[in-house]
Amino acid sequence: PTEPTKKRSFAFDHAYDTQADQLTVYNDIGKPLLDKAFDGWNGTIFAYGQTGAGKSFSMTGTPTAPGIVPQMNADMFSRIAALKDAEPNKKFLVTCAFLEIYNEVLFDLLDPSGRAGASKTRRDAGAIDIKENPKLGVYVSGLNEIPVDSGEKILTLLEQGNAMRAVASTNMNATSSRSHSIFIVKMTSAEIIDGQRREKRSTINLVDLAGSERVSKTGAVGDKLKEGANINKSLSALGAVINALAEQSKKGKKVFIPYRNSKLTRVLQESLGGNSVTVMLAAISPAGYNYEESLNTLQYADRAKAI
Repeated sequence: PTEPTKKRSFAFDHAYDTQADQLTVYNDIGKPLLDKAFDGWNGTIFAYGQTGAGKSFSMTGTPTAPGIVPQMNADMFSRIAALKDAEPNKKFLVTCAFLEIYNEVLFDLLDPSGRAGASKTRRDAGAIDIKENPKLGVYVSGLNEIPVDSGEKILTLLEQGNAMRAVASTNMNATSSRSHSIFIVKMTSAEIIDGQRREKRSTINLVDLAGSERVSKTGAVGDKLKEGANINKSLSALGAVINALAEQSKKGKKVFIPYRNSKLTRVLQESLGGNSVTVMLAAISPAGYNYEESLNTLQYADRAKAI
């Protein structure tokens, strides 16, 4: 049915209507994550929902209404400046990386030789891969990590990477993102205490997932249909991982977690099941026509909450 047949209720930590502003969302979601990052915790925010529901707007925003990512960057560097003033011995290193998962292949959006807008041959040449190491855990081999010293520098890299993303129009949205993107900010702080060097490291993953709508609604054919199938496959894999982790939390015993079923779940493995504070931002449409997609998003987020 395209219209609700019965009332359903869901409880979440925060719910925002169309009047909510970007600063409120950042203060509720981004700021607590940044607090934890300065204490050495890893953090992840991922935006889930159908195309056009506001995922990219919430994450990136516009020049006049900046989203979570630019607000977090500005906040991070103002805090770093204040900490350096208070403790001149403290040193900080911040690096950025920007990753795209398109048709189950990984691309470095900050690599000038493997540009997403380039020809297929050059684009394939820019593909990178996931590796696992006993010390490093799961990591992306060959991914450029660029040192940054200001929120403006991060914003430039974000814009540069976003311009290279695989964007194609569908019936649902004229500027629809057909790939998942993960913007990775790593922060290391070091100081000498009693003659010993102490370090704190944290990683923040800011994830903008591709639209979760059914293929039949997008009017996709050919390559776009293949894109849609891969998007739905990776979102299903993410759903399966979330279900398994929720089951594990409920039962309190080991359950097999199918991280290897997609590149997306492999990259997010540490964020979902490791030492990480993870926030899911579920974006839904107010239109009755999108009832099924909205219900799917709410159920997905409801399961994620159980982890």
